[in-house]
Amino acid sequence: MLPTDLVVCEHCDEVHRWRPLAGREVAHCRRCKAVLGRGHRLGVEALLALVLAALCVLLIANLSSMGTVALRGMQVQTTLPAAIALAWQQGERVVAVLAALTAIVVPALLIGLRLYLLLPLALGRVPAHFAACMRVLHEASRWSMVEVMMVAAVVSIVRMAGLAQAQPGPGLFAFGALALLLAAIESGGLRHLWLHAERPALQ
Repeated sequence: MLPTDLVVCEHCDEVHRWRPLAGREVAHCRRCKAVLGRGHRLGVEALLALVLAALCVLLIANLSSMGTVALRGMQVQTTLPAAIALAWQQGERVVAVLAALTAIVVPALLIGLRLYLLLPLALGRVPAHFAACMRVLHEASRWSMVEVMMVAAVVSIVRMAGLAQAQPGPGLFAFGALALLLAAIESGGLRHLWLHAERPALQ
């Protein structure tokens, strides 16, 4: 295991000596210029609050209507899970699986893993299987595409507005808030969690 003051670039394997970063500071690899880490001004408790807020917003986003379409006196409302189920029933199974993974399963996995890691860290303990969870969290973060799904939903509503009365629902606004929360949570990377977990062992 590498010492805590070393970090390896995952793009070119260059080894760097790590130092704490200021709030807006960004560390780049001196060989390939890839981003090694970003400064995070939020502590573990503040991150935990953001993750709990993201969990609430995720539930609202999946339980609320994504939009309302009115045509010839009829109104139709649907949630994202219902739309995914309808796409599956109509044979669009690849679309349904990708939408479910990127907009529901992976965000829920990211939030669940963050909660599993941050709750014990906030209490001064290191959770079991910390390293394995961090690796899963790193890989899963590449598959969270809430913002892409939100943009696709907005484009769909704008296009339908030419044929019928289409209005965004609370679920769409919740997904917008979820995208902002996940961006804020992920902005500092994962290095600060490693350092926080190693700190109790060094004391």
